[in-house]
Amino acid sequence: MIYLISALIITYFASWLPDFGNVFGIEGARISSVAAFGPLNGMLLGPYWGAAVSFFGIIAHVVQHGFTNVNTFSMLTPTFVMISSIVAGLIVIKKEKIALAIYSSLILLWYVFDAGREAYYYPWFHIIILVLFVVFHKKYKDKTSNVGAHTLILLFLTSLVAILSDHMAGSISALVIFDLPAEMFKSVVLIYPVERIILAIAAALVMFMLATALQNILVESDEIDDTIENIKMNIILNYIKNDVKPILEKQKKNE
Repeated sequence: MIYLISALIITYFASWLPDFGNVFGIEGARISSVAAFGPLNGMLLGPYWGAAVSFFGIIAHVVQHGFTNVNTFSMLTPTFVMISSIVAGLIVIKKEKIALAIYSSLILLWYVFDAGREAYYYPWFHIIILVLFVVFHKKYKDKTSNVGAHTLILLFLTSLVAILSDHMAGSISALVIFDLPAEMFKSVVLIYPVERIILAIAAALVMFMLATALQNILVESDEIDDTIENIKMNIILNYIKNDVKPILEKQKKNE
């Protein structure tokens, strides 16, 4: 409950952080700070509690902000971040097939629409990340017990898959709600990867630092357990040598 409440509060306040505009001098490139909490909540709390924290943390911001200046797309934003948490959480609990099914379905759904088929190369980055994730996950999935460079790569790709799920869900919703032309999506085809990579790096680094800290705590805990066992063993050996052995020798002499 402490973890859940803490994550909920942090996500809520993160939703008030300003977006970053003109990333790397690219006009129109904006990064929503709270989007990074989608994969982070999913990786930390799992697909269900993580999704709930992401949804209610952001919807609380919408309610607090008031409904007068909020459109349908803004109301759906918490759902997009929730999808991101679900995908990341499923990967972490080793249900990556379901996560990739959601991710792939969103890509395929893009091509259902006329504008999507016209801007057919819009999900190019999504497809590349899908391939990279499958390759790296297959190679390193059995090495997740030890935190290392491969862990950071997997966390980064997991964050990217989650954040790109958020992005694709948002793109499809914007296409439907605002009836946007294909040219609008073509104009940002090289911009959105920069945004998503930065968000994924932020989420992956935080998760990596937490994983590293946890591993160090577990190692120290094992070392403490070993020390305690050694002390117990020494006590037993000393007891046998100084107390039990003299008694046995005395009994042997009496016999």
